[in-house]
Amino acid sequence: MAQDDSSNPGPSPTPGNSQPQAPAPSKMQQLNPEKMKKRRLAHLDKIAQLTADQQTKVTPIISDYVDQLVAVRNDGSLQPEAKQAKQKELRKKFAQEIKAVLTPQQRQALRNASKNAQHQGKGPSQNSNTEENQFEEGSNQPGSGI
Repeated sequence: MAQDDSSNPGPSPTPGNSQPQAPAPSKMQQLNPEKMKKRRLAHLDKIAQLTADQQTKVTPIISDYVDQLVAVRNDGSLQPEAKQAKQKELRKKFAQEIKAVLTPQQRQALRNASKNAQHQGKGPSQNSNTEENQFEEGSNQPGSGI
């Protein structure tokens, strides 16, 4: 039951991080972008069983997506509604780019995994039957990985 309580700022920054920890509105914002990239790739690989060639192709897609997502989340000049709209746009683009690399069987495996996550309460409550919604909805939720 030990949980990582990253929102509790300690007396000093974490090792290797010289910047002080600022409270963030969500746990996803507190994740290291490199960890986010690795988790997304690992999750996608686990579900879709990517080939080495596919891993090479999706890695820069994931990297670009995470970098842009973090930039939007950290952009203090955007209103919450604008941030949400931009994040949705990024998720849609990400989903399209990932789908272009996957086989039809792999896309089906992702849809099935998304449906299973929704039934277990890990995904969105809306019905997400389309491939785009599978990626868009809940893709920024902790534990979704994609």
